[in-house]
Amino acid sequence: MNLTKSQIKKTITIVVFSFFSLSMNSQDLTNNLKLWSGVNVSYGINDNLTGKLSQLFAFNASPTTYSFSQTKLSLSYKIKRRIYVEGGYVRGLFNDSNSLRNQGATSGWFNTLAVDRISGSFSFKHDLVKRLSLSHEIEFQYFFPDLDKYKTRTTYSTRLGYNVKRSSLSPYIESMFYYYQGGIISNGIKRFRLKPGISFKPIKNSSMGISIYYIYQNEFKTDQLPDNDYSVIGTNLSFKIK
Repeated sequence: MNLTKSQIKKTITIVVFSFFSLSMNSQDLTNNLKLWSGVNVSYGINDNLTGKLSQLFAFNASPTTYSFSQTKLSLSYKIKRRIYVEGGYVRGLFNDSNSLRNQGATSGWFNTLAVDRISGSFSFKHDLVKRLSLSHEIEFQYFFPDLDKYKTRTTYSTRLGYNVKRSSLSPYIESMFYYYQGGIISNGIKRFRLKPGISFKPIKNSSMGISIYYIYQNEFKTDQLPDNDYSVIGTNLSFKIK
């Protein structure tokens, strides 16, 4: 069963309405448990080119307060089977704070401050054994305005996934390393994430997928600036429009 465009729009509208109905207290990013909720929509332009829209909402768990949101538009091109390049634009909306204002963040919606970035990535995936695969992605990110911690950021991620036989269930574990460059701190690998999770299709043969995951983030060696460490419990809905 493929979802229609109107059904997808209704689902996204419900998620967005739920987000804006929650409190958006002004505070900096905090080192505590986060609750993330995301929606991804992809549209196949042709056999090799895909347009993507993703929206992420992040909240502090206790008390439940707004942390940040992130909107991404991108185009993905398939070079060959399981090999892709992608370019995108991301707008992040954060709580109003003196720290971000001093770094040149611009005013966003609903008393937030906006930080933008453009990115380019290369990814590929290969099988290790039957139903067990390993994927790799390298992404370069350029931020504007320049942030204290970095002007550019390069990430490398690897993901080990297993497709359960006769099922849409796919447990996975992903690791990610972040290289900071161009800020007031020294350049180098400054952040690590570990992300175990599971993805599945709630309706057989549908274009909708669900992912449930946990993230452990550790930031280190940021010199005079504070580390930003936190954990995340997250869910994500994905839709494909052909």
